[in-house]
Amino acid sequence: MLRFLKTLKQKTAYEFQRKFNEPLWQKKFYDHILRPKDSPEAVAAYIWMNPARKGLCKTPNDYPFSGSFVFDDWRKTFSPRELWQPPWKDQLL
Repeated sequence: MLRFLKTLKQKTAYEFQRKFNEPLWQKKFYDHILRPKDSPEAVAAYIWMNPARKGLCKTPNDYPFSGSFVFDDWRKTFSPRELWQPPWKDQLL
């Protein structure tokens, strides 16, 4: 996986860097293995909300790279019973 990501980043970032004079990719990535107590729906909702949480849009549907636009009302589709956040965020609190 690491070798694949390194190669992908190298091949895609070169032209972008040359054209825009700024990096395309962040330095590292974060992965998380879902534990039995983790709700897949809550984790998906957390990921899907990333652009809105960072202020790139008001709702995930407004973000052009959010994936499928099959769902008209994202709140009905992604309404997990409890909110999820990565374990490393708990350590920051």
